[in-house]
Amino acid sequence: MSHFVRTFILLLMGVIVSQAQTINPEKCKGYILQKSAAKTTVADPAEDSYDVKWVKIDLKMTNLNTSLSGSVTTKASVVTGSLSSYVFELNALYTVDSVLINGISCAFQNTGDVWTVLLPNPIAQSLFFVAQVFYQGTISSGSAFFSTGIRTQSSPSWGNMVTYTMSEPYESKDWWPTKQSLTDKIDSADIWITVPSSLKAGSNGRLKAITAMPGNLYRYEWKTKYPIDYYLLSVAVSNYTEYSFYVPFTGTNDSMLVQNYIYNNPQFLTTYKSKIDSIGIMLQYLSKLFGRYPFWQEKYGHCVAPLNGGMEHQTMTTLGNFGTTLSVHELGHQWFGDNVTCGSWHDIWLNEGFASYIEYLFVEKFWNSGMGLQYMANKHNNILPFDTSTVYVSDTTNENRIFDGRFTYDKGASALHTLRFVFNNDSLFFAGLRSYQNQFSGKTAITADFKTVMQQTLGQNLDTFFTQWIYSKGHPIFNVQWNQVGNLVLLQLNQTTSDPTVNYFTTPLEVMFHSNQGDTLVRINQNKNPQIFKFNWSKTPIGLTVDPNDWLLDAPGLINYDATLGIDQTINKQLTIYPNPTTTQWQIDPVKAGIVASFIDLSGHELWNKKIQSTQLIIPAQHLPVGVYFLKLNDNNQITTWKLIKQ
Repeated sequence: MSHFVRTFILLLMGVIVSQAQTINPEKCKGYILQKSAAKTTVADPAEDSYDVKWVKIDLKMTNLNTSLSGSVTTKASVVTGSLSSYVFELNALYTVDSVLINGISCAFQNTGDVWTVLLPNPIAQSLFFVAQVFYQGTISSGSAFFSTGIRTQSSPSWGNMVTYTMSEPYESKDWWPTKQSLTDKIDSADIWITVPSSLKAGSNGRLKAITAMPGNLYRYEWKTKYPIDYYLLSVAVSNYTEYSFYVPFTGTNDSMLVQNYIYNNPQFLTTYKSKIDSIGIMLQYLSKLFGRYPFWQEKYGHCVAPLNGGMEHQTMTTLGNFGTTLSVHELGHQWFGDNVTCGSWHDIWLNEGFASYIEYLFVEKFWNSGMGLQYMANKHNNILPFDTSTVYVSDTTNENRIFDGRFTYDKGASALHTLRFVFNNDSLFFAGLRSYQNQFSGKTAITADFKTVMQQTLGQNLDTFFTQWIYSKGHPIFNVQWNQVGNLVLLQLNQTTSDPTVNYFTTPLEVMFHSNQGDTLVRINQNKNPQIFKFNWSKTPIGLTVDPNDWLLDAPGLINYDATLGIDQTINKQLTIYPNPTTTQWQIDPVKAGIVASFIDLSGHELWNKKIQSTQLIIPAQHLPVGVYFLKLNDNNQITTWKLIKQ
């Protein structure tokens, strides 16, 4: 049953806020991994001899098993030389009944999952051809991500049986004859799925018709006219009911369909209705940030399936539940992953890092800034103890590494957060993201493309940023020494890194100075190491915090008060202090009678302050904890400082 629902922000705000009690970041693919054979590009170079223009998938399916039968038609053009054979990928467990090329039956053979069709006559470059593959069979149903591309499962919570597809990254061959090339987007597609009358079949694009077929069957005829990557085509079959509504675009008369195929169980809609309705506010917010939802003339929707997470199938996400961060993550993929798709699996962070950062943006906006700060801190805390890899994926034969939750998702999101900090201008930063969407809409992009767009937007070179945060390992550790001389505060940064591949990170950095009279936030730029910064500040600092807003992936370093920092030490040569280090006491002489002495610990806390009455000063040390202390001598505002060590 379809419902026409207008989504109002005020109505849904209560829904969103009510979900802000706990932070539970949900990944779409990063935590449930199973190794399988993988590859870096098409299985056979001959697949790159043609460019796919249109695909029609016409299959009979059920929700009881993975059995399917039917045909897939591919229209393509020859792009290199002449084509003497048509090569595609399909799981070898299927039986291929026949293959037609331009209506002519052709001989074929396979080596594993790679099938070769011998053409009676070569097809010249630039010419089109139509290949039709008739096949049938059943393959084992997987359960984890990256197991098989088609699976039948029962929902443990709701009891519904579902057959659904999961093709990313290399599993579309498990359910349709395919060319698994990221850079060859299919211009348009028809997906026709015939199912028993008690079931529904959800897929990409618009539902153009439901046609009654012999045998008490119905054919669901879906069509998408937007370019789509092979792994984003999908099917889900179950005893679904439909809950749909329209979302208006602010300031226009336009609206778009949100179409949801959910379990035909009244309690399911009762449980999730408010969360499903909140998809409207997500669509409006992300459209404001990144430009209008790219497939608005077709739809956005969901097919529910028994999986722990979700998969951003273009216009029709498959997901296990409607948790807020999961829902906004998958919706965010419609911009970053579907409209603009990573051009290689090396660059998967352009999909997953962006969608993970969109989780944070939504939490920051609609929950509260404090929860947003904690959300980013949680991502950083997940990375820091194990920060041994790069955001950029070097080994694309390892699916576990491609979809590593720590590096591809969280570290990718963290890198975007830091890039936003480098911009130091949200209007400019989000303008850059919109420009990236506009320039590569319906296409693929790699990291270098994204860097170029953001450089053009910012008007400055970002080579160092991308080298350090995307292509290199590790993170900075900021060790800080500070002092105050009159109204002058001095801060020395001595940065170390967690990995030797980066000597130090050239980066802006925030430092919060704390005082009993109030705190002050300053922004500095470290471009050498070590580096000293000076600030005029009339308040008395009692400490400081490095990167208080978690803009950077950085580990806590040492923060020490150093009373010698910035002080002219020449006068100290006139004094003698012994023994130093000591276990019992320090003796300082000669000391000018009448000067003021202050004894300070490493945190900057003044332990005592007194006027010296003699020419010798003895400081007991037995009762002091082991550590570093400072003796500050003030003679009519001429200050000298000694570093004292208690062993």
